Amino acid sequence: MHRAVIAALALLAALAAPARADTELSSIFESVTRTARALDVEPAQPVDWFPVRGIVDFGDSEARFGAWRGGRRHEGQDVFAKEGTPLVSVRAGTVIETGNDGGRGNYIAIWSSEARLTFVYLHMRAPTRLREGEQVGAGQRIGAVGCTGSCWGTHLHLEMRQGRSVSAKPLDPLPMLRVLAGRAR
Repeated sequence: MHRAVIAALALLAALAAPARADTELSSIFESVTRTARALDVEPAQPVDWFPVRGIVDFGDSEARFGAWRGGRRHEGQDVFAKEGTPLVSVRAGTVIETGNDGGRGNYIAIWSSEARLTFVYLHMRAPTRLREGEQVGAGQRIGAVGCTGSCWGTHLHLEMRQGRSVSAKPLDPLPMLRVLAGRAR
């Protein structure tokens, strides 16, 4: 770790220095590159992942957070994709609930203590293999897109809840999803 800091400082010093001959800058760059290779530093892993690993559609206004459905408000965002498309955890966290309660179909709820949010993934094709209390990494596969429970067409219904509960205050996940879709991996 100490060598990585030294290498980073050397690069910053080289970049901040007055203009130098191209050969001198090239030499500095090659030295920093050799140091980085020698350290065998792993690239940083992303903190947030787009939850659907395929081509998606956010649907029309009825698929949006806050739309009225059967006398109640839609508390998530629908993300349409082909059946079986892999679903991954948006953030690292702890599984706090799984099940199949009829309307939700197969679902999993993951609490991110870092974000202070619970992410709930509904209508999955099959029950998740994960269990309550298990730790989940950001980007870890948690299930597949399906149409179980009360739904029309295969999609992920994603809820984002403030706090550690599937019944906590719902937040609109679409702004986050749009950002993550823009840098999907």
